[in-house]
Amino acid sequence: MIVPIDKFETWLENKNLKKRTIENYIYYYNKFTYECFNQETISRFLSIKANRNSIARSFLVNFQKFLKVNYKELGFSQEFRMEIAEVELPKLTGRIKERLVKPIPHEQIQLLEKALETEQLKLQLLLSYYCALRLGELLKISIMSFNWEIWKQDVSKMGECRVYGKGDKEGIALVPAVLMKRVSIYIKNNKFNSVNSKIFISDDGDINLKNKSRTWQMKLRKAGIVAGITKLDGKDKPILDTVVHPHRLRHSYASYLLNEKGLNLKEVQEVLRHASLQSTQIYTHINKESLKEKLSH
Repeated sequence: MIVPIDKFETWLENKNLKKRTIENYIYYYNKFTYECFNQETISRFLSIKANRNSIARSFLVNFQKFLKVNYKELGFSQEFRMEIAEVELPKLTGRIKERLVKPIPHEQIQLLEKALETEQLKLQLLLSYYCALRLGELLKISIMSFNWEIWKQDVSKMGECRVYGKGDKEGIALVPAVLMKRVSIYIKNNKFNSVNSKIFISDDGDINLKNKSRTWQMKLRKAGIVAGITKLDGKDKPILDTVVHPHRLRHSYASYLLNEKGLNLKEVQEVLRHASLQSTQIYTHINKESLKEKLSH
């Protein structure tokens, strides 16, 4: 999402806001370094303790209005404007409660796969989930990201995929053998320019990456509704906590590894490629229901 800072600043000035207020909003604008303005990025922005205050929220309110009003001038589609308009900004009343992402039950991933139309979309889903990929990591995968030569020596074993996360930090994602086979077939059935070609997006820069990110989020969101995972309210609008988005897939796999596969936190940290164990500990709340059951006996 490319938004020129001068346009946003001019828009704020035209609202006759105080100079100090504008400076504060520009400060938080520079901290909002996400590719899209959606429910997931808002949650991530507000999950940072330093951003959980009334000024940061006021920035979000004004930034949302700015995007909705100027979407044509900024080159955004009507579909993207609707996505922006649907974003709900939490009210800051007293102590802020952190919103916990609800994991999708492991068996429901198959329902999501069936709801997606093409093999490409299905692979995007399965790699996102079983490799615990962030959105940017998924879309940057190329043919040569996988350790094909080593994996072909024993195709019954898991493969590896080199990924690039936040700040282009390099990491290794573990890929189930059956998924390696599907990816190899997908690559053979599609014509790519070279072994360095990305398998989900064309190699024409950041704009294509942002467009693909938005498209994938919308496809996944729709699949969640078709699969019955996303629930609708009385006005047929998706209930926020049930919406399927890329980060929820990553979160769900972490919960599955902890609760059903029995991995410990250090092992899950390795799978998720977290630099700090503290980042992994947010998933431990899932164990509370099991703990309650054990304590009640």
